[in-house]
Amino acid sequence: MKIGLSQREVEVAVLVAKGMKDIEISRMLFISRRRVGEIIASIKQKLNIQSRVQIGILAYQKGLVEFNYDWENVEVFI
Repeated sequence: MKIGLSQREVEVAVLVAKGMKDIEISRMLFISRRRVGEIIASIKQKLNIQSRVQIGILAYQKGLVEFNYDWENVEVFI
């Protein structure tokens, strides 16, 4: 799916969408934490978005990630 991102940016976007922190992404992709931040900034600039949440939403909308929740076992704390 073409969304105007490099392969590395897509990889990072997917991991951001999965809720991973920068340090977790850096360890998984064998790059520095600073580089992860630079890639995230580049994604935001290219897609004209402001937040990590928007990265996640876009990744979901473009079919890069799927959210599979087991709603029968979700605990609600009120």
